[in-house]
Formats: sequence, structure tokens, C-alpha cells
Amino acid sequence: MRCDTCGKEVTDVRRVVVDTGYDRALAKPLYNCPECFKKKEETKKLRQKDKTGKAHSDDA
Repeated sequence: MRCDTCGKEVTDVRRVVVDTGYDRALAKPLYNCPECFKKKEETKKLRQKDKTGKAHSDDA
């Protein structure tokens, strides 16, 4: 398998389709290696924090 973000060959990839405030069910699927997945999740949390002024409930 290949990470759609960095292009690295990996044994597993990840994708979040639906989460609180996040719905990518109809978007082109992008699968990420664990490192890229972690970076994308951190970026999403920061964006959500900026919009609400507080951390995501998972950060508590």
C-alpha cells in the first residue's frame, strides 16, 4: 500500500471518513501512513480549536 500524502510504501494506511464536525463520506478517499495520519489529525484538532476557542473533547 502507498500513502496518498507522502507516497511512502507502507503495510497499513488509515482514513477518517466521519467524525464530530467532519464528514468526508463523499470526498475522494485519501489514505495515509501512520505518520501522515497523525499530522493530519493534529492539524484538524488545531483547526477545530481555532474555530471554537477551546480544545477538542479528546484533548481533555
